[in-house]
Amino acid sequence: MYSSDEIKKFREKEFSRREENLKNSVPQKLKYTENHKEQLHITYVMTWTGVCGGSKIILEHANRLTKKGHKITLISHDKKPDWYKLESNIEFIEVPWENVLCKSIPKCDIIVATYWREIYECIEQKIAPVIYFEQGDYHLFDLDNVDKRTFEYIKKQFETVKFVYTISNFAKEKIKEIYNKDSIVIPNAIDKDIFYSKDKKEKNEDVNIALIGSENAEFKRIGNIIKALKFLQNDGYKIDINWITPDNPKEKNIKAIVNPPQKVIADTLRKSDIYICASMFEAFCLPVLEAMTCGTAVITTNNGGNMDFIKDNENALLIEKDNIQDICDKTKILIENIELRNKLAENAIKTSQRYSWEKTLDNIEKYYRDVAKYEVI
Repeated sequence: MYSSDEIKKFREKEFSRREENLKNSVPQKLKYTENHKEQLHITYVMTWTGVCGGSKIILEHANRLTKKGHKITLISHDKKPDWYKLESNIEFIEVPWENVLCKSIPKCDIIVATYWREIYECIEQKIAPVIYFEQGDYHLFDLDNVDKRTFEYIKKQFETVKFVYTISNFAKEKIKEIYNKDSIVIPNAIDKDIFYSKDKKEKNEDVNIALIGSENAEFKRIGNIIKALKFLQNDGYKIDINWITPDNPKEKNIKAIVNPPQKVIADTLRKSDIYICASMFEAFCLPVLEAMTCGTAVITTNNGGNMDFIKDNENALLIEKDNIQDICDKTKILIENIELRNKLAENAIKTSQRYSWEKTLDNIEKYYRDVAKYEVI
């Protein structure tokens, strides 16, 4: 078991080693063949495996590709996730922090780097064509917090990889704008066995309002939502707050649901009348789409990634970023207007039907099989 200080030191050493290797980096050299493999061995390299939306999507890929007959290996310095049930035949390799992570990649057909940190280290192994799966982070949306050294590091990582895919048109545009790299879009999807719609309310009762996110993720502006809802409660509105967070909250006056399983998240969204998202940026914003699937009326910022499926006043209400008063005003509208609430919810359900795992997995499979036709030279 490593302490947080030990992990920080390992990370710094790892970054420096990879930075040195990048000085002489060249794009991965590949040769196209006509070889077609129906069943693939796919290795996902994960920077972390803790509770977050990005990890959840990677683990969804792993489970669903396994069920379709592919062999999946996950490798990480982090421990095997205990918060998400993996299919029993998925191989998980936990690499000691002292060791070079990507040297543990087994012989396989393709390697998927799931964060920019590992791209070139995956390529250096000369095992298989490397794909970078970009789910977005501060390096796309908050460049003010990226120092020059880190920016150059990330840019060089992008320059070495041939294949990149991401989850929204917003993320695709940012990748091109900032790193001059082309990518394709394969959107996230909804597990319809867990997330599905509820019966609509026929009359106004106490209103349940849901929000998802950690206070520690400042860009999600959870604090703004909580302040707005407290203002409304002080004004006499009867509101029950359903706050789902991956870690214990600092805010002690609101009961939070900490690190629940997916079924509890879905049940919470179904019993909620309104879902609020105040994020400054998101690569996709899966919780908003999950709320829409559950028939919950959505109030959200234009955070970029959600604009592939959000239409203001049709399937959601848009709010201004960093505007607590606007959160209050739009929430009042939906509390008082049950007809509008139900209209938004009905249209949201229709929108969410476009995002099925069957369609997304078909696209991922086709993409992976096409990439697997390349061999390393």
